[in-house]
Amino acid sequence: MKKIIIVFLTCFVIGAAGITTFAETALNNPPNIPNDPHPTDGAIDIGIKTHLSWTGGDPDPGDKAVYDIYFGTLSEPELLETNLQMPNYYPGILENNTQYYWKIVARDESQAETSGPIWIFTTNDCDCDPPEKPEGQNKTRNRNRYEYTTRIMNIHQNHNGLYYQFSWGDGNSSEWIGPYNNSEKVRAEHQWEESGSYQVQARARFQNNPPNICSMEDWVYTGWSEPLIVTVENTENNAPSKPTIIGTQNGKVGESYDYTFSAVDPDNDDVYIYVEFCEGCVDSKWHGPLSSGEELTISHSWEQRGEFTIRAQAKDSSDATSEWNTLKVSMPRSYISDSPILNGNGLMQRLMNQLRDTLGICQGGVNLEVLTGILTYDGTNFFIGTVELHFGPTWYITSAISIIDYDKDGKFELIIDELKGLVGTEITIEGHYQSDNWISIFTINNEIYREPGSPIWSSQHEYSWSYRHRKGQP
Repeated sequence: MKKIIIVFLTCFVIGAAGITTFAETALNNPPNIPNDPHPTDGAIDIGIKTHLSWTGGDPDPGDKAVYDIYFGTLSEPELLETNLQMPNYYPGILENNTQYYWKIVARDESQAETSGPIWIFTTNDCDCDPPEKPEGQNKTRNRNRYEYTTRIMNIHQNHNGLYYQFSWGDGNSSEWIGPYNNSEKVRAEHQWEESGSYQVQARARFQNNPPNICSMEDWVYTGWSEPLIVTVENTENNAPSKPTIIGTQNGKVGESYDYTFSAVDPDNDDVYIYVEFCEGCVDSKWHGPLSSGEELTISHSWEQRGEFTIRAQAKDSSDATSEWNTLKVSMPRSYISDSPILNGNGLMQRLMNQLRDTLGICQGGVNLEVLTGILTYDGTNFFIGTVELHFGPTWYITSAISIIDYDKDGKFELIIDELKGLVGTEITIEGHYQSDNWISIFTINNEIYREPGSPIWSSQHEYSWSYRHRKGQP
């Protein structure tokens, strides 16, 4: 409740004037005059399911206005509802082809009142739904552009194409946008210049008689939608974070992989993400709008072998851009059939792979591929991602002493122990794909493991057939 504050200032003047006292009073200001009605004053052809809205408020900081609405078919409308907290109201389904009168009385916390003028609008005979309540950001900054959407889901209102108009609550409206089919979303952008609270609404129109498209009388209008309240603040804009990129780093040519991107905006603005899968890729473009933190998933395949860099950048609705983020991917393999006999999981193929791996045979010639990733071990085999790494048969890697300290622990250990020491770390290997997801290894982190084309027992590591017996092992 606002109070009247009286401040007494006492001034003592020496002389015949004696003591003089001044009183200063801080008075309450009444609410603003309600204005900017929707439907506008004198409007005709208004749909019978329209929402009513207006602007109001109070000039005193911190003082909140409530509203009484007078509404009806009489020229002096009767009180319909009191103490409305927001400057909008839905009166229910109205009568066809009827003139309505309405006015708003605003009242502040000190019970000071301001009455608006009486407004008039006339309904049409269309029992058509207004557009849905617009969707978009309800907390924005001034002098920045924001996108809002709406649609009509009623299949009986498809007619000859729907056109939409947005009212932005600041005295401005969009042009008519269309045509659209029912359920198809329409998008429009707006920029508010001043901070404050605004009501975004939409309405639609369609034509009953297509041959007379130049005649405005053929247009049928819906009512106004339920308003979206948008609060506009005068704050500095901050750019979004650089996007995260999640997806396969080692794959095969011709196969499609999903990559997920997301970016967070500190101001909770909508974001757009530019994705480039390779330099010169024709599908490089901006995607959005997306909510802050919303994930974007895109499928992509590469048609040739090589090393590629995925790049992504984010921007907000004010075009403030983030730093670039990158993800390096390797596509060293061609697609191989899923046949259980021919692919790397078939029993016969695995036997052939093991034989070629043991003998150091590079099928089709020496064609080493680079693979980088986190090394994992399932108790039997080593992997990078889904690719199975082979360093020779089990009897060899569990018997031969490595002459290179691959895991950098200061000890020369059995090959399998050197490899276990690398588990959980990122390594780079060079090898030859004997088949899909099966690779024979020839270098580890740029250190020679064995020479291509040589059998495993002739490699550089210390191994002899009697190794186990010399150690007293069974």
